[in-house]
Amino acid sequence: MNKTMRATIALWMGMAATTAQAAETKPCLTDAEAQSVFLALAPDTIRAVATKCTPSLPETATLRSGLAAFVAPYDAAATAAWATALPVIGKMAGPDMKGMDPAALKPMMGPMVGAMASEKLKPADCLTIERAVSLVAPLPPANVAGLAALAAASGTKGGKGPFAICPAATAAMPPAPK
Repeated sequence: MNKTMRATIALWMGMAATTAQAAETKPCLTDAEAQSVFLALAPDTIRAVATKCTPSLPETATLRSGLAAFVAPYDAAATAAWATALPVIGKMAGPDMKGMDPAALKPMMGPMVGAMASEKLKPADCLTIERAVSLVAPLPPANVAGLAALAAASGTKGGKGPFAICPAATAAMPPAPK
């Protein structure tokens, strides 16, 4: 698995980890649920990674000079995704959060996940992340969320990760070309 794919999976897992830590059993997410959580949390995560990587990147990097234009479509997608993502976040949080309105977590969820995603980044990781950003920049956020859900489905097989992609969701995915 190449560094970009590992970085993508690690970023996705970091985004999901904060809400899933309290779960006694790993929740099963559909592809659509995984995508909604990704979209809801993406803007804060992108901004946190950009802040961490800015000193390590050239002025022309998307995460520096093009950040506002890159993150704007994710801001719009996040606004639309929160309605779907909130119940999923509650599902991921598990029984410890029973009775708590997931909407109460909304203001802190994005910044918290963004901080977790950027916390362990090293300057050497930033060029790889910038490369991944430049590759997905032309894609609509929904397509990037689909790629993230696919990466999460691959990365959570065998019980790894804080959640699982439902078997029905992965069965519906077409096989990778050979």
